[in-house]
Amino acid sequence: MTASQGWTPARIYNVYRIAIACVLLLLHYGPDKALLGTHFPALFETTLFLYLGLTLASATLDNRRHQRAFPAWAQPAALISDLGMLTLVVHSNGGLEGGLAVLLLVTVAAGNILLRGRQGFLIAALATLSAMFEQFYFSIHAQLSSPFALTESGLLGIAFFMVSLIIQQIAQRLEQTERITKQQQVAIERLEALNQQIVQRMRTGILVFDDTFHVLMSNQSANNLFDNPMLGKHLPDSLTSRFQRWQDNPLLPLPTLRVSEQSPVLNPRFAQLDTGHESLTLLFLENTAQVAQEAQQMNLASLGRLSATLAHEIRNPLSAINHATDLLLDDEPSPEDQHLLQIIRNHVTRVNGIIHDVLDLSRRPKGQAERFTLTALIQEVTAQWEMKDATGSFSLHCQPDVEVRFDRNQLIQVLDNLIGNALRHGGTPCTVTLRCGHHDRTGLPWLKVQDNGQGISEEAMNYLFEPFYTTAKDGNGLGLYLCRELCHANQATLDLEETPKGASFVITFAHPHRQFQ
Repeated sequence: MTASQGWTPARIYNVYRIAIACVLLLLHYGPDKALLGTHFPALFETTLFLYLGLTLASATLDNRRHQRAFPAWAQPAALISDLGMLTLVVHSNGGLEGGLAVLLLVTVAAGNILLRGRQGFLIAALATLSAMFEQFYFSIHAQLSSPFALTESGLLGIAFFMVSLIIQQIAQRLEQTERITKQQQVAIERLEALNQQIVQRMRTGILVFDDTFHVLMSNQSANNLFDNPMLGKHLPDSLTSRFQRWQDNPLLPLPTLRVSEQSPVLNPRFAQLDTGHESLTLLFLENTAQVAQEAQQMNLASLGRLSATLAHEIRNPLSAINHATDLLLDDEPSPEDQHLLQIIRNHVTRVNGIIHDVLDLSRRPKGQAERFTLTALIQEVTAQWEMKDATGSFSLHCQPDVEVRFDRNQLIQVLDNLIGNALRHGGTPCTVTLRCGHHDRTGLPWLKVQDNGQGISEEAMNYLFEPFYTTAKDGNGLGLYLCRELCHANQATLDLEETPKGASFVITFAHPHRQFQ
């Protein structure tokens, strides 16, 4: 139980009852001559001791109230008994003239806080009757000419009822305010939970850090980018330097970065978060590959609609040209004409291949991922290449226990493309090296395809995975793009790795235990 829940009005009133009983006893027994209870000392002492005992018992039961429920009449009965006890205290002290009648006012106020409605007014009525009885009783004993002159008790009664009315109005307003506060608290909690879900499900990595660069909040995407939870950790130096550059000039574009070996290229963006009592900073880590991929998907969607419309119109003339070429070749043309006709046939075949690849981009079926051993598949693919291509050799360095989850046919397509590129651009003689294993830190399986050629120029690296970009005379620029798309469809990544010689492509697979959605 919290402190705010422990100090309820009932418990505060119990503390007041114990305190007032102790103070009255102290004023009666403390001085050499008693200050209170001089009219009827025995009654005063007995009443106070009984009142103190009842209040202690009531406080003890109230502390154990959470263990069992009390009947509805318990609280009214306790307040009525308080009125009775305090009336006896006032009576033994000489009635209203003794000055202790004000104690009834506190009981009336407490009664209207704890009971409300007609029960609260009942406490005020009983207190008024007690005051009138005291004034009537002592007027008779004092042999006044008019014992029914109850002016003082009447004024006290008016005060009792006014206090009851005011207290109940205040209590109703407090109840209404508390009810509205609870409703607003529920709404805020729902909104906070909704915001939390939205932030956690965002693909953009989000970090919140303070002036000392300690991370105070991070969503799941940011944790995945760093391969571990970032809450409570220090911001990496690469991001700290970019934050300082952003502070110097917020309009200056920041360079991209990688936060880990397996993370994509990220674009950092900063924003101030002023909470009113501290200055925090928001960091957004956007995956540039996802943005570029979405832009490419939009272009490919338009290209797919266009290619579906033009494929029929283009293929019909190509079929006619190819058929005419075959007829001319059947007539035994001269060597010069035969060479020209063969050029026509090669270009017709190339255009047909481009149309076929473009159509495959727009209607590529969804893969069926399965779990299998990577080494066996690599041996199968390299064996097929050794049978149809005798110009190159293969060097395998694979761990035997590497398992991946991937569409088998699509992975064969990716490997065929990478090996074909390696054989075309490799050295003389060409050697294609295939390695596979597990990352030491993340445990994710990987596969590398490396050649011994001249490597890839810096200019070509910037456009390597973009569709229709090629440096080969007979290429269409879709091979590496298709390979990366197939890897993304299977929750894997395809990247170019820096090597001192040749070109090395690395595929980082998802964990084989992970079930794709």
